[in-house]
Amino acid sequence: MSRAESLFKLGLEITRKHESAPPDQITVVPVIVDDLEAAAPILGALCTIHEGRFLTTVGEALHSPVPGSLDALRRNSIATALTGKPKTGRHVDLEDRADGMLDAVFAEPPSVLPSQGEQEILAVARAIVHREIDDRPFAVIAYREHLIDLTFQKAVWALAVDELRGKPHRKLTLVFVAENSIDIERHCQFGRGFQLAIDGMRLLRRNVDDDLRSAAAELGSKKDAIVLFLGAGFSASSHLPVGNTLRDGAIRRILAIGPNVPIESFELAKRFHAWLSSGHKDWLSYLEKEQTPEEFVRRLSLEQVVRVEKRIYPKVPTLLEFRELQDRMVKEPGPAVGSLNQILELRLGRIILAEVNFDSLIEENTTVPLEVFALEQDFERAPTYLKRYLAGDEKKVPLLKLHGTISDIESCVASTEQTELGVGQKKLEALKSMLTESPPRVCVYVGASMRDWDLRPLLLGEEFARGLDERWVTPFLNEGLEDFAMHRDAWWRKKPDHRSLQARLITETADSFLAEFAKACKTS
Repeated sequence: MSRAESLFKLGLEITRKHESAPPDQITVVPVIVDDLEAAAPILGALCTIHEGRFLTTVGEALHSPVPGSLDALRRNSIATALTGKPKTGRHVDLEDRADGMLDAVFAEPPSVLPSQGEQEILAVARAIVHREIDDRPFAVIAYREHLIDLTFQKAVWALAVDELRGKPHRKLTLVFVAENSIDIERHCQFGRGFQLAIDGMRLLRRNVDDDLRSAAAELGSKKDAIVLFLGAGFSASSHLPVGNTLRDGAIRRILAIGPNVPIESFELAKRFHAWLSSGHKDWLSYLEKEQTPEEFVRRLSLEQVVRVEKRIYPKVPTLLEFRELQDRMVKEPGPAVGSLNQILELRLGRIILAEVNFDSLIEENTTVPLEVFALEQDFERAPTYLKRYLAGDEKKVPLLKLHGTISDIESCVASTEQTELGVGQKKLEALKSMLTESPPRVCVYVGASMRDWDLRPLLLGEEFARGLDERWVTPFLNEGLEDFAMHRDAWWRKKPDHRSLQARLITETADSFLAEFAKACKTS
């Protein structure tokens, strides 16, 4: 799909949301775009079609006083949201002029010459209280979030999703458009996240809040055992670094780039490829040599970088540092770990755990007895144990650590030299022993990128297509899953329900999903 097609579909999706919006409240449609200039024509056209107003911080219109609204709700939202608290007392005040114009200014301390980021914040405030919104059913407010400091990025986002969303009002669809890359913590929390986004050539959609409750209730009602397949998004809940963070740290070490040198992740990957291509061409794998530089950068994984790191630092300092970090943090897990423990207690005997994470969050924080399979020799007995567990003859919850455990660094599957060989016969037999066809076993991938190259060919195979009924918990659709789904599409079309990827997506974080799943297990 081209960018133009994605933008056109963005316009259609916004129109649908506007047409189905309730008549007595503010409906906020949060949108993320990577290029506001490219999106502006379609946003302006929507305002023309729906008799709305397009207010953008690009240009001069919002960088001086505007015709002021007397709408108390919108004015009060500025005072409540646009503050630096608790870090600072800085906040935005509204100033009414005698001529009916209204201005927004910073207080405590005031800004004599506002910075570029401060100008963006003040422009958004003026847009919210602009008189021209008063009598219109539709408005777009677009701003450049990346210019604003982090504290006020959060504050401006909260203005839309907390202070205005769903508030009693005559019908107003407020499309709130932020130009930035997607930040999971800010843009993807339950009830507060973006609904639509443009990411390069892709249009991303997140499901509505009720979809999470519905999906959790469906899963909670299942009587057969469910597989929870945990990826990096599960561990991220406990603030452990995910694959790309570890990858970027390894690149910095290999290229001797200090941790405080400001380089974006994308740029680090480009420099890594340039370094490999210039003097170490024999260090590129056959598949990497076949890729364009753009493909290499887009698909670069931790395993690829660790393969190179091992040549320079045989002890793999990336894994040693990760072990030290997790040993400090493992006793203070995030909400996802606590919710998972509740689920295991409530569905004892009806959960199988599999993960590709190295950490020991589950082992260290679970009250339910576990049977852990992490080392090669452990997996020899895994198929027999799983069959007995599914028959009700074993009580300990099986935990398949498919990439090993950080407590035994030698067991960690962390380089492409390992993943390109596949999972191995023992792990393959263990995974196959979970499958059922009538009906297929439900498998919920939580925070998994589907980029694990040892597992991917296996999971795409016919046996797993027949034997698994898959769901994915992810804040938004990633390219690895999108590509995986293209190979599954023919199988899904034959299903009576969940016939598309979108129907199988639960677009939430691990924290939100597992908390709601735990609630559903209590009532089922």
